[in-house]
Amino acid sequence: VHTVKRMAAWRAAGAFRSLMRARELAFQGDVEMLVASRKAIREEFEKNKDVSDPGQLKEMFLGVEEAVDMLKHQIVQGVRKGDGEYELNVEERHTSLDPNQAPGAK
Repeated sequence: VHTVKRMAAWRAAGAFRSLMRARELAFQGDVEMLVASRKAIREEFEKNKDVSDPGQLKEMFLGVEEAVDMLKHQIVQGVRKGDGEYELNVEERHTSLDPNQAPGAK
């Protein structure tokens, strides 16, 4: 039981780090979003720190993987340039040559 609990804690720490890195990439230069996303991630992990059911943990870790993928590949930063005009910072990580494949999918 302790080994399973330790493995879940180890995996949770890795998931937490992955989310933190992904948010830094997605919100680079946007202090407000960096602070808000760090707070939200910490709150979610704290709220779920005592979860031990393997099925629930599996579902939560899959949710983290999806969130990391979304942050890395589906969020594009924009800067307001004028009345209703925005400049988007689209990077290679946001695009896919295959129209049937989501950006970042393998």
